[in-house]
Amino acid sequence: MILGLAIFFVILAFLILYRLIIGPTITDRLIAADTIGIFLALVMLLLGLYYDIGLLVDIVLAYAVLFFVDILIFAKFFEHKELYK
Repeated sequence: MILGLAIFFVILAFLILYRLIIGPTITDRLIAADTIGIFLALVMLLLGLYYDIGLLVDIVLAYAVLFFVDILIFAKFFEHKELYK
């Protein structure tokens, strides 16, 4: 069951990759990149649960926080065209 969910999220990430490449606006591409990051974090978490590796939970948590901050920085940059204002 857990491996099936991990495979499902990987397939969804590849489907969203289309929006990341072809997206008409930069906002679509940012949302697609954020969604792919969330799905890959979920896959890492599910694999950590399946193989009983508790360290992966901490790694996924750190990865999710860093990715969230990265998306905030990109959003601020594309809104104001500069980072420091």
